Amino acid sequence: MSVSIRPIEDGDYDAVHDLLTERWTGASFLLDGEMVDASRLPGFIAKADGETAGLVTLIKRPTEWEILTLDSLSRWSGTGTLLLEAVVVDARDADVKRLVVRTSNDNLDAFRFYQRRGFRLERIVQGVIDKERSLKPEIPMVGDYGIELHDEVAFARVL
Repeated sequence: MSVSIRPIEDGDYDAVHDLLTERWTGASFLLDGEMVDASRLPGFIAKADGETAGLVTLIKRPTEWEILTLDSLSRWSGTGTLLLEAVVVDARDADVKRLVVRTSNDNLDAFRFYQRRGFRLERIVQGVIDKERSLKPEIPMVGDYGIELHDEVAFARVL
């Protein structure tokens, strides 16, 4: 399977929205108390055989970019790494010096993925997911590996 990566375009909206809804129960994310529509963010889309194979969405700030979502529809295929590499190249071209990503305390697969690609643990925000759940009740109580969801874990990579 050959995977191609390209920037998200306006015509990708339906595919982006559908993928986010399928993988995240919706395209809206609560970030620092503010709702963010990830389907309208810049990023990259992965295509394989004409089908969506993955997606990364970004919040672009002047001094750092934040990965809001990164999804590969085929685990262990390298699609996530290709998407992350596209972000790194684009950030360097824009003279951005730092990438950040947040995940929940249960997402051990993300811990491994990001650390193996040069990200370092930056901070743990205790109880933030509990607070978010009061505003977005569809956030589950228990996540991956049967781990209760409570905390946000941030990773960063200097470019």
